[in-house]
Amino acid sequence: RDSLETVPTIKKLRAYAERIRIAELEKCLSKMGDDVSKKNKRLVDDLSRGIVNKLLHGPMQHLRCDGSDSRTLSETLENMHALERMFSLQSDIFLLEQKVRAKIEKAQN
Repeated sequence: RDSLETVPTIKKLRAYAERIRIAELEKCLSKMGDDVSKKNKRLVDDLSRGIVNKLLHGPMQHLRCDGSDSRTLSETLENMHALERMFSLQSDIFLLEQKVRAKIEKAQN
C-alpha cells in the first residue's frame, strides 16, 4: 500500500468506512440498552471491525500496483477513479496520477 500514491484514496476510503462503522455501532449499542456487559460491547465492536476489514480488502487490493503482480498502472488508476466516484472521496486525481506514474517509471528503470 505504502509503495504508491494511492495512499490518500486508501486513507479516505478507510476513514469513510470507519465513520459508518462507528455510527452503526453506536446505534446498535444504544438499542441493546445499558445492561450490556463490557465483554459483549467488545464482541460487537470486534464484529463490526471484522466486517469492515473484509469488505475493504478487495478494493484495497485493487489499489496496489507495485510491480509484484500483473496489475497495470492504468488498471490501478481506473480503480482509484472508480472508488473516488463511488464513495465521493474528493482528492486531486491529476496530481495522484502524476505521482503514481513517476513512481512506476522509476521502479521500472
